[in-house]
Amino acid sequence: MKNKTISINKIAILVLFSLTLFSSCGDDHNFTPYAESVPTANANVKFLHTAIGPAGVNFSVNWFLNDVKSSALLVITGLPLGTPYGSAFPTSFYTSVPSGNLNMKAEIPATATVAASTVLTSPLVVEAGKNYSTFLIGAAAPYAVYTVTDDLTVADPTKAYIRFLNVISNTPATGYDLSIKELNSNAVIFSGVIYLGGNKAFIPITPVADDSSVAYEAQLRTPGTTTIVSKVAITPRKGRIYTFYSGGYVGGLPATKNLPVLGWYTNK
Repeated sequence: MKNKTISINKIAILVLFSLTLFSSCGDDHNFTPYAESVPTANANVKFLHTAIGPAGVNFSVNWFLNDVKSSALLVITGLPLGTPYGSAFPTSFYTSVPSGNLNMKAEIPATATVAASTVLTSPLVVEAGKNYSTFLIGAAAPYAVYTVTDDLTVADPTKAYIRFLNVISNTPATGYDLSIKELNSNAVIFSGVIYLGGNKAFIPITPVADDSSVAYEAQLRTPGTTTIVSKVAITPRKGRIYTFYSGGYVGGLPATKNLPVLGWYTNK
């Protein structure tokens, strides 16, 4: 947005930057981001919004645990405020939540003219000291939750570690392959991964050297072929752990929108 004066423009940028940095503070975020000081009685959860709708239109979402908001705002301007489709909360690592048997709720935030609406209620059982990735999934209501345990122990700290999860609800019966162009002559690393399939455990790969900024090209492919459905760049570092995931809808919903896409996030 252009402003009438340079000074106003600078102030706007500083305010926006501050809001981005601290959007996880205050009333919008009731739990502490993953850190060494997190109570050992808590669990660590990353929430991912990969559900499509309503009516094929992407929406923002807020998460609640036991009716207490557990996510901050990633969309901080315009309405609705919340976490947009294809995004994760928190953006880095995990948020700390009480362990035990929780009640999880996903809610489309209110706009100026439409009240907030609940799109999902689901139990969420988490153990103290463990890490989890929780996906909001589906192409239309009723939506569902897909939760996996994230074991962040590594056998070789000189390697990077990856896994691949597939949350495309109308995935072909043969699933998808995942390869990394720069590794093993672009050979398939994960083969025929079906909907809600994939290896929950992380496997080692050769990382990018610390003094290099080279990016690898990860490819989501039609099984048994070199046809690329989607691709994404990543610079994996030694000792780090990453999750690749595929989302969207085959054929688009509506047509040409929300097509299958490959994404990734850092677990550690």
